[in-house]
Amino acid sequence: MARRYLKKFDRGEVTDPLQLTPRDVALLRDVAEFRFLNTPQILALHPGGERNLLRRLAAMFSLGFLDSPKTQGNAQLRSSHLVYSLGRKSVEALAAKPEEREWILRRVREVEHTSPILGHALMISQLRVCLTLALRKKGSTIERWLQGRDLKDALSFRGANPPLVPDAFFTIKDEGDSIHYFVEADRGTMTTERFVSKMKIYWSWKDDQKLKDRLHIEHFRVLTITPTEGRSESLRLASKEANTDKKGSRMFLFAPETRYGTATPEEAIGKIWKSPKDDTAYSVLDN
Repeated sequence: MARRYLKKFDRGEVTDPLQLTPRDVALLRDVAEFRFLNTPQILALHPGGERNLLRRLAAMFSLGFLDSPKTQGNAQLRSSHLVYSLGRKSVEALAAKPEEREWILRRVREVEHTSPILGHALMISQLRVCLTLALRKKGSTIERWLQGRDLKDALSFRGANPPLVPDAFFTIKDEGDSIHYFVEADRGTMTTERFVSKMKIYWSWKDDQKLKDRLHIEHFRVLTITPTEGRSESLRLASKEANTDKKGSRMFLFAPETRYGTATPEEAIGKIWKSPKDDTAYSVLDN
């Protein structure tokens, strides 16, 4: 198949038509589900021959099955790896049923809207990729993941906007237990006061039965990921102010994103998460 490697954002030319393989379709579905994935994340989720996979990515990008947000050029990302999102041509390739077509179209529109805050979105993708890989190896799963408009709709009650739309919500299924988490991805740009005010809303939610009924949960915790260890410690200590006795709660857990990665995804479920209540390190699998 005669193709040439592509420069960033240059769709180039593909001289032969591309026949999508089952692996290609699975990859496109992952990009749709995760919203944004860079090449190391895709390689981690779809292990195999790296050279061949890079060629397939280049071809799918050239033909419009994949897109690549131009905002990554000035998004101050942690790596220079090319970032992919779903291209509009994937709608027909992935939509076996009419309802699937609407879901995929909605996802394409959502990532087009999200691309200006790409760095923030990739923090969430990195956490999800690492959790997925680590749990898969352990024999556990992420049973449910809500993000963006899907999460906002789930939290809305009778059409009213929720006071807070978290960055994500997910449920881990581990050894018969369901463990629920909201996610806050902090890029270090929010004031401490504003962050604590968000934690106070989460604290009020622990007694909000209507909210818990809508999500079908009884208990939850909040994971906050940050760019650095220092920022994580600063927000962890500040969040003591969020609960009633101002002594901190295990409901809130913090870790810098530098503690895990696609090379060591198991660290994401390791004892790296600290609460404002004490200096004990916890795992996301701890009840």
